[in-house]
Amino acid sequence: MAIDRRPVPLALLREARRQRAGRLRRARQKRWEWRMRRLRRAVGAVIAIALVTIAVGLIMPGGLPDNLYLLAMLSAFVAFCLLAVYPASPKPKIEDLEEADLGELAATTELWLEGRRNALPSPALDAVDIIGVRLEQLAPQLETLDPAAPASREVRKLLTEHLPGLVNSYTRIPSSLRAQEHAGSTPAAQLTEGLHVIAKEIEAMSLDLSRNDLDALAVRGRFLETKYIAAPGS
Repeated sequence: MAIDRRPVPLALLREARRQRAGRLRRARQKRWEWRMRRLRRAVGAVIAIALVTIAVGLIMPGGLPDNLYLLAMLSAFVAFCLLAVYPASPKPKIEDLEEADLGELAATTELWLEGRRNALPSPALDAVDIIGVRLEQLAPQLETLDPAAPASREVRKLLTEHLPGLVNSYTRIPSSLRAQEHAGSTPAAQLTEGLHVIAKEIEAMSLDLSRNDLDALAVRGRFLETKYIAAPGS
């Protein structure tokens, strides 16, 4: 199959970058929400330890010894430090792609690919942004697609096997060899071309999934035209 080597339209690149800016903004917001949840857990643990310590001190005759108060303070400090840092903010792994529900697969793939962005060459970043646009377009279609349908299997294979396989094949190559020509092209150029091919394939899949809806809309339009326009006196 011949590869379409036409330049990517500038309008599409601008839209891709605009959408990426929105995704990054939402991702930062989610990270802050995640950090605040950790902080609330840490503060809750400190309060719980303090309340238990005070309660035990009131119950025990003569109160708690100073060394136990010191131990409780140390425990509260350790609990706060651990819970304020762990668990780390979740980052999708390949296993998450394989286990994701079909309706969540596009968004999970987008997050996974964004997490690999810093390891990819500059020429490939436009393709990454375009894939993000195509995944945003595909996401609502996957929510209503039958997971057992042949199209679902094709989407899963592309997003959980071919795309991660391409990216990981590149990142496994030592950085000193990524710009060296091999088999008529450099690894960086092969990756960039492969990502553009995947972007076009996602677009084609989205169009295929929309075809039934487009056909149904055309039929509905002809029906309305026949009923309300072609026969106004009926």
